[in-house]
Amino acid sequence: MDLSGKKTAIIMITTALWLIITFLGWNNAYLVSMYLGVVLMLLYMMLGTARQGKISKKLFFYCLFPWAILWIVSFSLADYYANLFAGVVPTFTVLGFHPSFAATVFGYWIGGMLTLTLMYMTFKDEWMSQEYWDDFTKKIKEIDKIEEPEEGGAL
Repeated sequence: MDLSGKKTAIIMITTALWLIITFLGWNNAYLVSMYLGVVLMLLYMMLGTARQGKISKKLFFYCLFPWAILWIVSFSLADYYANLFAGVVPTFTVLGFHPSFAATVFGYWIGGMLTLTLMYMTFKDEWMSQEYWDDFTKKIKEIDKIEEPEEGGAL
């Protein structure tokens, strides 16, 4: 997917999402704001994993998209169990956690991190090949040479 011509639009969308999420949070529409937060994070991850404006479809569909689905399912389960057991002690726990908190811990927190870590390791050449890393370090060294002050000169 080519994002090179869409970067400005994506940044504008993320800015609007921040405003909408904040407004929804102020108005207790937390579940919708969390879903929009997933979209926000997905857009940031797409920009972050794009290489020269292009994101690998493999990286998107086998890494970022499953992560987003997992977070949405986690938030939905947390909301469901929070409403189901609102004001009462739950009839069961998940490893000692309230079911709504368990969905958050295992889906959002641990599941999200494991999904991204495993998929990034599996598809590491899709987002950071050795050739790309070598080009990046070469550019940094060139920048360092340009910015070095002359010997005996002021900083």
